[in-house]
Amino acid sequence: MKHISIKTFTLIMLVTFILGESFIFYNFYKDAKNNIETLLKTNIQAQILNLQHYINSNVETNNLQNITAQLDNMINTNILFDDMHILSDKNKLLYSSDRSQRSYHSTVSCTPITNIDTTNIFTQKCYTFSIKLFHQLTPYYYTDVLYINQKYVNSLLKSQFIDFASLFFIFIAIFSLILWYFIHTIIIKPVEELRAYAHRSTQETKTFLITEYESIRSSLQATFQRMHQEQNELYTLSTKDSLSGLYNRHSLIKKLEWLISQAKQQNKEFALLFIDLDNFKNINDSVGHECGDQVLQHVANILLESVRDNDIVARLGGDEFVIVLPHSHDETNIIEITQRIKKKLALPIEYKGIHARITASIGIAIYPHDGENVTELIKHADIAMYKAKELGKNHYHFFTKKLDHIIQEKITMQQYLLDALQNNYFKLHYQPKVDIQTNTIIACEALIRLHHPQEGIIPPYKFISLAEETGLIVNIGEWVITEATQQLKKWEHTPLRNIQISINVSAGQLQDTNFLTHLKKYIQDINCSKLDIELTESMLISDFNEKIEIVNKLKELNLSLSLDDFGTGYSSLSYLKTIPFDTLKIDKAFIDDIEKVDGQSFVEMIIKIAQTLHMKVVAEGVETQTQLQMLEELGCDQYQGYYCSKPVVAKDFEQLFQTKKCD
Repeated sequence: MKHISIKTFTLIMLVTFILGESFIFYNFYKDAKNNIETLLKTNIQAQILNLQHYINSNVETNNLQNITAQLDNMINTNILFDDMHILSDKNKLLYSSDRSQRSYHSTVSCTPITNIDTTNIFTQKCYTFSIKLFHQLTPYYYTDVLYINQKYVNSLLKSQFIDFASLFFIFIAIFSLILWYFIHTIIIKPVEELRAYAHRSTQETKTFLITEYESIRSSLQATFQRMHQEQNELYTLSTKDSLSGLYNRHSLIKKLEWLISQAKQQNKEFALLFIDLDNFKNINDSVGHECGDQVLQHVANILLESVRDNDIVARLGGDEFVIVLPHSHDETNIIEITQRIKKKLALPIEYKGIHARITASIGIAIYPHDGENVTELIKHADIAMYKAKELGKNHYHFFTKKLDHIIQEKITMQQYLLDALQNNYFKLHYQPKVDIQTNTIIACEALIRLHHPQEGIIPPYKFISLAEETGLIVNIGEWVITEATQQLKKWEHTPLRNIQISINVSAGQLQDTNFLTHLKKYIQDINCSKLDIELTESMLISDFNEKIEIVNKLKELNLSLSLDDFGTGYSSLSYLKTIPFDTLKIDKAFIDDIEKVDGQSFVEMIIKIAQTLHMKVVAEGVETQTQLQMLEELGCDQYQGYYCSKPVVAKDFEQLFQTKKCD
């Protein structure tokens, strides 16, 4: 639709209203007038017919007094009629409703009643009709003249006109209100919007229908866009690094000052990462600064991709970068982001046929522990970064000594786990499970150990939780399954062919979508009943419905199931009935207290529960003869613990089995 001017718009509205209103009310008034005229004419015709009939019937009976009374009554009761004259055939006035009238109105032109439909009732003064009578056989005529009450007729038309005129003005008033609202919306409101827009309102106005307003809006919009673009360019030049597009040192300091003020008020912490590229000088010296600039831009993109939108990434200059994590101070989150950066930086970058690998040393400082102002925070992060370089580069280091010690231990242990998986440093040790009645070894539990070439044997309590935290537990668990099934194959044609091996499965393994697939692969060549899967209460309590489905699938594979550490978690008889466990293991903590009255009662209760549910009972951590005797008296089936043997390598377990006894 084309734009229109204000003048044209106003003219169109006025003309449209006048024409439309006039046409509508003219037709309504015309219809009303015609209806009134029709009713009046019908009334006159009906009255005349009644009059003719009455005069005929009374003249024949020579009842002239009744005729006069009837005529008087008709004139007096019908407001439409003003007067009536009855004339003889010699124009002699025989009757007049006005008794003082001695002659009829000869000067008034009357229309025969037969032509009433062609007359205008509102201008016609009288109508005439004849009454034919007989004297014996000789006919004679009376002429009746009926005078119309023009005041009454005109009052009807006037009343109708007043009604329609009232409606006409009411509609004018309504239309005026609507027009005012419309003008307010189309003209006044846009002017206000333009005024607000001219004062740099943040909300851009929509396109206007009116030409003048649209022209102003378009001009303002073009001006503001140009100003905004120029302001952005100036802001970028003053706040951003020209090479990388990241915040420059000045902007970083300003943002840190604001962030520190907010953190003080809200008593919050945040992290600052100081990043320095390793051996970047060699790139500039060997392949030139152009390639070095490409590397810096590549690093800037990686840093932006590795953080969230509300994190701050800046380039201080050269190959030094800073990342501020306003909502991260937890070591796990910081390590996750740091590892993400290192992983992405490790990917090779190619520039004009030249391949370059980038590593970085990262120092981490936490506000307010490592600095309460911008200078201290950056300085301490820088010191931590240099500490990371001392560790051999491509490392990260926390400035806080206590936190740094813990993190470094985790980093070291995580590296041990990766090395162990890669170099096969893991070993399985087997702890015997002894039948209490026969005192013979009938099964064993496979327990993982890390045989580090420098650190020696590392027990699982030092690395299992870290393995679960980092997700390495899935790979470690797969390794355990592989080793245990291979050991069963080795014993298949030896005296140990009936030995059952128990392995521990973690929650992380059950949540792994490939767990069942890998398990089926490794057990396809063994007697599945010889492999026992040990699950703990704590791992089953969360997402129970999902895990019970997986546990049932394990049972469908003909694997044996044991509930480990019973009584230490959220012990519930309901899931003991739901999950098809074969064995219930009593935790060492209860065996340690078995010589106490309460402890003995608790162990006895567990054994009775297991027997009721037709499960075998294994007591863990048995260390004394007294404990073993009490377990035998209580009806326990098996035990394991240092009383028989500590976990040993496969060769030593085989020798222990040859003795047949655990004395």
